[in-house]
Amino acid sequence: MKNLGKTLLVLTISLFSMSSFTQSELTGQWTIGEQNTVVNLEQHNRVYSGKIVSSDNPKVKIGTVLVKELKQTKGSWKGKVYSPKQKEWYDAEFTKKENKLNIEISVGFFSKTVEWTKHNS
Repeated sequence: MKNLGKTLLVLTISLFSMSSFTQSELTGQWTIGEQNTVVNLEQHNRVYSGKIVSSDNPKVKIGTVLVKELKQTKGSWKGKVYSPKQKEWYDAEFTKKENKLNIEISVGFFSKTVEWTKHNS
């Protein structure tokens, strides 16, 4: 019975560790657009947010928050993405494949998918 308790404890810790690892998959810097705008995604309490940290576009405001309330669901993450041109937040679903992040932005019945690439520092 003692061994069963230890086994369950080790199993629980292992599952928690794996869960934490998969949730950190999005953290880091991602390049968006043709003018090398870089967004840094951070995770706090299982929720991601992201802001612009650099850009070759002089019109881009460094520090602008582009991603908020991003939470992991089954196989993807759902949250809000900001459009500086429209000055609005939109629902979005993020799906990671290797070093690419596909973001499907939904506006009413319409949707658009954009791709971000993992930034090589």
